[in-house]
Amino acid sequence: MRGSQRIPKNNWHFIRLLILPLLSAVLWNTGCSNTGELTKDRPPDVSLKGFLDMYEKTFNPADYDVDVKTILDEENRQRSTLEPAIVVTPAAPETISGFRVQVLFTQEIDQANQLKENLANAVPDDWVYVVYEAPYYKVRVGNFADRSTANQMVRKLVSIGYKDAWIVPDNVMKNPPPKPPETFIEPEKQLEQHR
Repeated sequence: MRGSQRIPKNNWHFIRLLILPLLSAVLWNTGCSNTGELTKDRPPDVSLKGFLDMYEKTFNPADYDVDVKTILDEENRQRSTLEPAIVVTPAAPETISGFRVQVLFTQEIDQANQLKENLANAVPDDWVYVVYEAPYYKVRVGNFADRSTANQMVRKLVSIGYKDAWIVPDNVMKNPPPKPPETFIEPEKQLEQHR
């Protein structure tokens, strides 16, 4: 081929030795110039201590003070939208001999817990218990002082599909505490409802 010059293979090694230092020198100069740009913001003769001294002299804490009246107004506005909580003071629960309605007798804890959740939704006004007597789990409903009220619960449970419900004697609470609400309202949502 005319006009093209071929470099013999044994000269490639020599050319690499020349190009590598040149390339690294170019890259080094490019990298160094970038670091010089970073320090252009402050004079090169100012040390870190000098910079901090200058900053401390110009620092004014009053620039960062918040107006106390603004904070108090916001607190009063938030307090005025809140409603007082409903305070319930139930009588102390007392244990007496009574009856509960048993719905399940199993060795599977998952089955017992699932039925407890289902019953809590089906009869929200009554307490639902999982009683463990090794190796069995028993799901029971209510705190009934006499058999006649427990029998009403049996009829109610049978009517909604729990055909295996039966009455069992148990120690029950005479004054059970009120059930906590099932849904929790977040404060922001509660404020939006009252506006």
